[in-house]
Amino acid sequence: MMKKTYGNMMALAAPRFLAFLLMMAVAFGSLCAQSLTLDSCKTLALRNNAEVKNAALDVEAAKETKKQAFTKYFPQVSAMAGGYYAAKPLVEYGIDDISSAAARQWLHNLYFEYGAALGLPDRLSLCENGVMVGATAVQPVFMGGQIVNGNELAKLGVTAAQLKGELTSDQIVRQVEEIYWQTVSLKEKRTTLQQALVYLDTLQRDATVAAEAGLITRNDILKVTLKQNEMRSNMLKVENGITLSTMLLCQMIGMEYNENVMLTDTVPDNSMVGNLSDADVLNAVCNRKESDLLDLQVRAEKLKKKMAIGETSPHIMIGATASYGNLVFDHFTANALAFATVQVPLTGWWETSHKIRQQNYAIQKAENERADLMGKMALEIRQAWSNVREAEQQVELMNTALADAQENLNTARTNFEAGLVTVSEVLEAQTLLLQARNHCTDAQIDLYVKNNRYSQFIKE
Repeated sequence: MMKKTYGNMMALAAPRFLAFLLMMAVAFGSLCAQSLTLDSCKTLALRNNAEVKNAALDVEAAKETKKQAFTKYFPQVSAMAGGYYAAKPLVEYGIDDISSAAARQWLHNLYFEYGAALGLPDRLSLCENGVMVGATAVQPVFMGGQIVNGNELAKLGVTAAQLKGELTSDQIVRQVEEIYWQTVSLKEKRTTLQQALVYLDTLQRDATVAAEAGLITRNDILKVTLKQNEMRSNMLKVENGITLSTMLLCQMIGMEYNENVMLTDTVPDNSMVGNLSDADVLNAVCNRKESDLLDLQVRAEKLKKKMAIGETSPHIMIGATASYGNLVFDHFTANALAFATVQVPLTGWWETSHKIRQQNYAIQKAENERADLMGKMALEIRQAWSNVREAEQQVELMNTALADAQENLNTARTNFEAGLVTVSEVLEAQTLLLQARNHCTDAQIDLYVKNNRYSQFIKE
């Protein structure tokens, strides 16, 4: 009786236990899966991408250069210490070194009577050994505008680094977006292939029944089997493409790749763009970061010219120095002095004149590049607008082709069931539908990417 009761309890508990295991498996799979939206990928890329990080480091380096240039406004202070020891005194002079014989004799007599008793030497020695420490401060008063212009050039460097960093971030975001939609497109194609395989399985069963009834030959069944193998081969290629594309996306956003990464955004709906006027193009070009960089380049070359002119101007500096030591005499002494210098280049103007001419050419080159690139950016914006228009028409055409392909397959399927067409015609219709679906997906994503790129041009 107890065994029977225990068996009944186990029979009742088994379905519940299996349901619990199934629920835990689903929950575990949900926890392991990593869902990524396009916005989250952009955020991760801006935070983790190596190129974005390096661009931020370039900005910090430019700021340090600016701080370095600012120190030129302040006095330049230096300290020094030194010492020496000579085998023989550097300066030595005695009574016998006096040229006058009378003076020499008089000093000899004087030293004979008093010098020896007082412990005085008959020769004077200087600079035999000594040490000294000192400090000097030099304050630039006027350097021909080189310090001021150098600081302005350093400020431009910071602004240019920031603009380049923003351009790098924009470029990385665009690349992430393209890779994201490429992966989504591949997954849509995988879904289409899965539907095609399901359809082919049904077609093979129908063909087998028809062959057994003598309506078609075994060759028709073989054609369906070959088509299934072709679809499975394409499925393998798509799966590999999804894996590689997802790996690339993870690398771009700085995330470790795993097989549970899920992209949640689907093929987006696209809005139609309006007309593009010359004023829109001009405003878009002027608002682009590239235009600001070109302006900075021209300003930087003009500042370099001013710095070159400053090399020919007088340089005025004031300073002070203090020292303490016994370099000459045996006892230690302290001293200090103030000084002022005016440096006027007399022969450097020749070299500088050529440098100024060289800088004039650099300014003209920068202005030419700005004009040329501004024109190219205007063409790029117009091309982006044309690409959107063309992509819109492609989407309309692909949608029409998809509807026609679906209707064609339905007709072929009906005719096949009625024995009016062969399996080959049904397979061909199914292939056309598969191609139409893939083309439609590609056209929709292409329109979204081009529309987004055009919108960025207009908003910048």
